Amino acid sequence: MAEAASAGWNKQDLRQVLKGFKGMSDEAIDESKRVSNELATKMSDYIKGAARNSSRRTANSRIADNVKVSKSSKIGEFAYGYKSQRLFSGGANTLDMLYGSEFGSVRYNQFPNRSAQLEGGGAAGYFIFPTLRQRQPEIVREWENAFDKILKEF
Repeated sequence: MAEAASAGWNKQDLRQVLKGFKGMSDEAIDESKRVSNELATKMSDYIKGAARNSSRRTANSRIADNVKVSKSSKIGEFAYGYKSQRLFSGGANTLDMLYGSEFGSVRYNQFPNRSAQLEGGGAAGYFIFPTLRQRQPEIVREWENAFDKILKEF
């Protein structure tokens, strides 16, 4: 999932985890894909809830509802914003609307004002990234516990 490094994982740790899958049985890999898909779906549901409770709920919900959760990922991945998802009047797609809806704009009036700046740089966001920052430690803990159980069972 996005920003795993902020929850205690760095890129080197993630590479080691991915290498670890090479020595696992097919059953263990299938179980890790199932668990990772469940957790990615859970996180995307949290984001959908945040989008529905936001001030721009219509546009944000359209973006959040059109998440794609990877079924084949062993570590849990999801993505937003695609050119093929034309959900807005005038032919705008979720990719066109994603960044303005999440981070705001000073140039385009159809988007909210820019979101607050984070300490260390970057914009805070309105519904995706705040939810990720809030819920990620919980999801990472659940994934680690599930992965430990998979390693013991298989």
